[in-house]
Amino acid sequence: MATLTNAEKRLLKEILISVKRSLNLAWLLTIISTLLLVWQAWLLASLFSTWLYNHFYDLPLSTNVSIYWLVGLAACFTTRPLLNSGRELISSRASFTVRRKLRESLLSIMEKLGPNLRYFGSDGSLSSQIIDQTDALDGFISSFSVQRKVAVSTPMILLIAVAYQSWVAAVLLLLTAPLVPIFMILIGHLTARKSADQFTALAQLSGRFLDWVRGMPTLKRLQATDIAGHDLAISSEDYRRRTMDVLKIAFLNGAVLELLAALSIALVAVYLGFGLIGILPWDKGEVPVPYFGALFVLLLAPDFYLPLRQLGADYHAKAQAEGAVQSLLPIIEAAKTVDSTNDNRTDYRTDPNTSFIKSLSLDTSQAFGIELSNVSIRSPIAISTEAITHSASTSDLQVGLPPIYRHRLAPTTFSIKAGKRIALIGDSGSGKSSLLQALMGFVNYEGDIALVSTDETMQVPFHDIDPELLRQNTGYLAQQVALMPLTIAENLRLASPQATEQELIEVLQVVALWELVKHLPDGIHTQLGDRGQGLSGGQQQRLGIAQLLLRNASLWLLDEPTEHLDPDTAQHIHTLLEIVSRHKTVVWVTHAHEQLEWLDSVIRLSLPLSADHQVLNTSELSKQVGGAQ
Repeated sequence: MATLTNAEKRLLKEILISVKRSLNLAWLLTIISTLLLVWQAWLLASLFSTWLYNHFYDLPLSTNVSIYWLVGLAACFTTRPLLNSGRELISSRASFTVRRKLRESLLSIMEKLGPNLRYFGSDGSLSSQIIDQTDALDGFISSFSVQRKVAVSTPMILLIAVAYQSWVAAVLLLLTAPLVPIFMILIGHLTARKSADQFTALAQLSGRFLDWVRGMPTLKRLQATDIAGHDLAISSEDYRRRTMDVLKIAFLNGAVLELLAALSIALVAVYLGFGLIGILPWDKGEVPVPYFGALFVLLLAPDFYLPLRQLGADYHAKAQAEGAVQSLLPIIEAAKTVDSTNDNRTDYRTDPNTSFIKSLSLDTSQAFGIELSNVSIRSPIAISTEAITHSASTSDLQVGLPPIYRHRLAPTTFSIKAGKRIALIGDSGSGKSSLLQALMGFVNYEGDIALVSTDETMQVPFHDIDPELLRQNTGYLAQQVALMPLTIAENLRLASPQATEQELIEVLQVVALWELVKHLPDGIHTQLGDRGQGLSGGQQQRLGIAQLLLRNASLWLLDEPTEHLDPDTAQHIHTLLEIVSRHKTVVWVTHAHEQLEWLDSVIRLSLPLSADHQVLNTSELSKQVGGAQ
């Protein structure tokens, strides 16, 4: 696996910053537990050495045995498990907090990116990133981040205690200790690479499964369900194989570390044992470490290597976290680019044009016009999450050959007056949908877009408007309405959370759905299935129009909303939209503008240059591509 980039290392650090105090508390509990372990070993060594002395001299076993030793042992045996449980509880809660915040952040990022999410994989792959790859950070946060500190503090404490009894035993421990992290790193790097491959296979499997499930009705009609089953079987087998590869290495890691620790403890035990019977080659007939000291050292020796062995076992959790971070970073970096663009916008609260901009949020009944001047759009050719995961780093995508771009919209100039409704037409690939995305603030563009007041006395560039404010005043209706598996009322309230039930009924009456809804068993609280299942295509579009009405937006962007409807249903929707869109500024992307005679004008987009997909600057682009006027 490639070395982490600075950005990936920084992200791992940022993940831990918010719970740094909790993790330090967990580490402190471990230090206290280690000190109690030293005390426990001292009490046990004192007790057993006293019993041995009494046995040799035929004294009662209770002779010279202090009752405080037994009380201390009871306290140690009770307190240490509680401290370890407290550490695990604090670490687990910290991990849960971080992962919950990260998921919320990722959902917010996806909202900002909008249609640009398609560059980071399918819906199934993105769902896997939000769920599985954030969960992959659990072991890194709750175990590894604390254990790497414990692996330093605990051996140091125990080494000092052992050296007080035998400096030779301390040297043996010190010389054998580095073997554990060396093997841990060697095997851990292999685990990291395998974990990254496993994440890739999981993302591919998630994407394939969701795509096949969505297309299941079509597959059934074509009697091609066996193809889907065979494809999923191949993908799941690949994921199983990669998972077993990770587990094999993890078990190998554990076995090697256990073997090294056992050999090291045996070496210390041999020295102490030979010393007790006085047969050390360099010190024959002498006992360098008495029974108390030897027992004390042997009681501490296993715990000297335990934190290092545990760190080795947790190292695969770090590898999983690195793989997850490499997958998540491109999305997070893309969102930072959007944020930096927004930060460069003029603050609409202090802008001289604030009266007009504020009117958009305070009086949504006021329509506004749009003026485009030499606007063009280009984007990098889609790069999947899997490709990003396999690259040495995300920056490698920009190194060597220049970036490859696809021209999505030729330089375009036109204007729409406030309250006017226009049809946007053009051949497939001319950039109609891309232009709508730019008007919603989801796509970067070259050129100028401005909002124009009703009296045409004021213009405000898009770059000077808060994108959230802009989207609040923009309504969007696509070919297929994005309905959730919620009730009809809950779907409507996605557009207006504060809407009362009476307001919901009123908009349903406007779109001619109320007569249907009120006769449903649960009325407005009837549950819909995924993608609006339970309603026909025309009914779903009417529900989408009801959402538009609840938003009461000034600008409506309609992306072929009747494309997949039968002619009669499409005509009904056309008639409905003609009525409800009056006094709105409407941009309607369509291939059948002849059926929309009530629209005020038609604007045709030309095809952008697509040959060679070479990177062109704005001046070169404007020389070679003609725009609609």
